[in-house]
Amino acid sequence: MTEPGVSLVTLVTLDIAGTSVDEGGAVYVALRDTVEKHLGKPIPDDRFDRWKGTGKRQAIEGLLRESGVPAGKTVLDAVESDFTAMLLAAYRKTPPTALPGVHDAFGTLRQRGIKVVLQTGYSRKIAEPLLEQVGWEIGRDIDGVITSDQVRMSRPSPYLIFRAMELAGVQSVDEVLVGGDTPNDLRAGTNAGARYVLGVLTGAHDAATLRLEPHTHILDSAADIPGLLG
Repeated sequence: MTEPGVSLVTLVTLDIAGTSVDEGGAVYVALRDTVEKHLGKPIPDDRFDRWKGTGKRQAIEGLLRESGVPAGKTVLDAVESDFTAMLLAAYRKTPPTALPGVHDAFGTLRQRGIKVVLQTGYSRKIAEPLLEQVGWEIGRDIDGVITSDQVRMSRPSPYLIFRAMELAGVQSVDEVLVGGDTPNDLRAGTNAGARYVLGVLTGAHDAATLRLEPHTHILDSAADIPGLLG
């Protein structure tokens, strides 16, 4: 495990749900309910868990395919639309909130000249109202957001991270810290070659699960990142 030291990081790019924002796990309830409704049968836990942290359209396609159901564009569009409607309704009923200390951590990082770009398996239709509910604005609280519908492949592919680098004007992965609460977040950071790849324990998985994946650090919370970077 890499030890804390003098940071060369100029970009911190983090997942949203479970890493930066507490949304009570509503995303996985909505995803599971929507896909199981279409399948007409339950999804085994191990199969469902493999798709946590990926793009939600990608997860829907994968869960349907692995359950033996063809997933053409028409079917994917319909299931994704149902999922989006269910999740947004859940967020209206119980608005997401910033995880404790994370907003202050973002402020500390940005004061040091480190850009903070969130990246997510959500589509823009979900990410924008979620951040509005939390009260975060681009340019004031964070430097940008990259959503899964902006890339050809979501996690564990590295493209969300590369788009975050492009948005932030960062050329070297050696200046990037990637963080998230799922194995697929850590795999994406590793596939991108990021200097720091860290898991946080505020979301979908525990430390034992995250430690099975390539990483540099496991932290209790993303709020601890400024202290890690020194």
